[in-house]
Amino acid sequence: MKFIFWFGILINGFSFSCLAERINVAMEPFPPFVNAQGTGLTIDMLHAIEKISDFEFNIEIMTYARAKHQLKHQHIEIVGHTPKNLETAEFYLYAQELNWKIETSSDIFTFERKFLDLSILQKGRIGTTIGNADFLASQMKIPRDMFIQTATLRQLVDMLVKRRIDVLVFERVSVMTLLQEKKVQGVYYQTIGKIPASIAVYRDSQGVKLKEKLDELIKQLPLKTIFSGYFQYSNLPESGKVPIVN
Repeated sequence: MKFIFWFGILINGFSFSCLAERINVAMEPFPPFVNAQGTGLTIDMLHAIEKISDFEFNIEIMTYARAKHQLKHQHIEIVGHTPKNLETAEFYLYAQELNWKIETSSDIFTFERKFLDLSILQKGRIGTTIGNADFLASQMKIPRDMFIQTATLRQLVDMLVKRRIDVLVFERVSVMTLLQEKKVQGVYYQTIGKIPASIAVYRDSQGVKLKEKLDELIKQLPLKTIFSGYFQYSNLPESGKVPIVN
C-alpha cells in the first residue's frame, strides 16, 4: 500500500511538471531590472509569476537586437525590455507589448557638461547598446550614423570611462548602477525623456492569449515590493551629477 501511495504522488508530481508551459524569454542586460548573470527585478517578477501559474520561464540574456530578431522569427515568446509604444513601426508588425510597464528615464551621461546641450552633442561621439540606436536617433533627432553601438552596457560604460565616447545614452538606473559599482566620479547626467519599459510577445493568436494571461497574472503580484529597489533613483532631479555610493 505504501508503494502505491508514493507511486501515486510521484505520478501526480510528474504530471504536474509535464503540464507546465515552458516560455522562452530573451532579455537585454538592463540592471537592476536584468543583470548579466540572469538576476534582477524583472527576473524576480517572472519568478513570482511562475509561483502562481503553470508557466515556466526559460530566460536567456542577449543583446536587444538579437532578442528582437529571435522574437521576429518566433524562436522565443517574450522579449524585454521594450520602450512601451515607442518602438519602431517595423517592430510592431510582429510584436505586441503587455499592459505592464515601469516608468524609466532615458539619460545622457558625460564627463563634459557641454555635451548636455543637444546642439553640441551632435558633434560628439555618442554611444549606446546594439539595437537601441534607431529608437534613440528618432527620439533625439540625431542622425543614426552618429551612434556607436556595443554589445553590452558594461562595455559601453567602460568606453565612457576611457573617453572613447563623449556621451553615453541609455536608461538612467542601469548606467548609474554600473557607474556606482565602479566608483566613477564626475559624471554629469540629464534626462532626455521618460520612457515606460515593458516586455513584448509575438503578434499572433497565440501571442494574444499569452499576453492576456500574463497581464492578468501580473495584476496579482505585489509590484511595489518587487521593484522597491528601483525607486531610490526615480526621484532624482532631471539633471545633475551621478551620486556616489560609499
